[in-house]
Amino acid sequence: MISYAIASYANGANLANTSGWGMSYIYTTSTGSKTYNVACTEYCTSSSISFPIPAGTLANTGSDHHLAVIDTTTNTELDMWEATYDSSNDTWSAASIVTTSITGWGAVCALGQLCNGEVAAGFAMLGGSVRPEEIAAGVIPHALSLMTPATKSGYIACPATHTDGQSSNADAIPEGARIQLNPSFNVAAQSWTAWQKTIAVALQTYGAYISDTGGSLAMYAVNDMNSGNTTWASVGMSDGGESLSFLPWSEFQVIQLTQCGN
Repeated sequence: MISYAIASYANGANLANTSGWGMSYIYTTSTGSKTYNVACTEYCTSSSISFPIPAGTLANTGSDHHLAVIDTTTNTELDMWEATYDSSNDTWSAASIVTTSITGWGAVCALGQLCNGEVAAGFAMLGGSVRPEEIAAGVIPHALSLMTPATKSGYIACPATHTDGQSSNADAIPEGARIQLNPSFNVAAQSWTAWQKTIAVALQTYGAYISDTGGSLAMYAVNDMNSGNTTWASVGMSDGGESLSFLPWSEFQVIQLTQCGN
């Protein structure tokens, strides 16, 4: 699986922190922002969700138009896929909308249940995303989130609750699978920058979950689009999709899989 679904895409591996593919996010409070009835237009479990969204909030510019809004009053995250703001009538809508607790276990529904989310594995949208604050601290205290073109069809690996896996190849990797950089690999001895070593240590310590199908091997990160958030430039990094080809992708291993559904 590592050879076929991960290492073969190493040359194009990147940190998805761009305006197009990074996760747009913003913090809000129930008393500090206008509350909208965000309408669901396509993949819906409810017709709308009432949620406070600050003025000027922006979804990312890629085809997914991802946006996460975190209400710090209730510790609730609103995740939107194909989020759209209509300035002519001051309304928000999205093709799919879900809410989840930011102190929850990390997926939209309970372990063993099957449901979709705004990333295909059913995880909370911001789960695993790298943030500039973590790079500044020199520690990423959680597992990371990856996408690859070679996701397995018809197999959901725990803890995922859904899949959009597309490959029938036996060596494709299922969404929900967790991979880990070999703990014996000597990160400290590498001539890498501080941010590169910070990511590598997190991949050794916590690993990364396969959370979506993408056009390249990419690691989810937040972007700079919304005001008030720490920028990548402030921690000495580009917001243009830093290359991750330096990582020894062939040195990764797949943690034992447990099937949760199909």
